[in-house]
Amino acid sequence: MIDKKSLEDLLNKINELINNSPIQDIQNNMRAVISGWFASHDLVTREEFDVQVAVLRRTQDKLRKLEKELEQMGK
Repeated sequence: MIDKKSLEDLLNKINELINNSPIQDIQNNMRAVISGWFASHDLVTREEFDVQVAVLRRTQDKLRKLEKELEQMGK
């Protein structure tokens, strides 16, 4: 999992190094390469991870509730 802010900080630092230079195209290419690398390695941002954790917790809560209801029906 990758922190979106860390990625942006890295890209901002790279931008500062090459700002107003003839290699502006390199910045665009680096952004594409880095983003592609993260995508190809199935990495997610912290925000995406946290959303999935919340979904999983809600699902687990619903499952526990349904298990209790099923147990009550069997009695």
